[in-house]
Amino acid sequence: MADFTSVMDKYDGIVPVPVFDIIKDLGITLNFDALEDNVSGWIESQQDGAYRIVINDSHPMTRKRFTAAHELAHYLYHRDILGAGTGDTRAYRAERTPFANEAIRPRHERQANTFAANLLMPADVVTTMRASGIGDIEELAERFGVSQDAMRIRVGG
Repeated sequence: MADFTSVMDKYDGIVPVPVFDIIKDLGITLNFDALEDNVSGWIESQQDGAYRIVINDSHPMTRKRFTAAHELAHYLYHRDILGAGTGDTRAYRAERTPFANEAIRPRHERQANTFAANLLMPADVVTTMRASGIGDIEELAERFGVSQDAMRIRVGG
């Protein structure tokens, strides 16, 4: 299993960021399953100490990518409090999921969302693209593989 920095170096500058490959390169199992519509995904620990991320296969690709990045943040930052795991609804809250985890607080969810946005839409790359004349939210969102709403928030407009 590689460390996060070396995996990120491998994919430096690639747009859209290959979040699924990053997860797999870190040795995390990644599954896409049919889940209830209100559940975006979860991360869980396995009996052997490894981790598995499950993503709702019925959600749009932009949502799958953001959920994967969000769950990756839980792996990187919150393993000490994950316990068996944590699930996330469409609003990225753990309640009413297979892994409702009271140790994961709103600040942890905000941290995971910020990480996901920064991973999928690196500020320097977004700025460079905008400076080169690609300023349309729709085109930027498509290039980065994110929703237009996420890109609108990223560029502050």
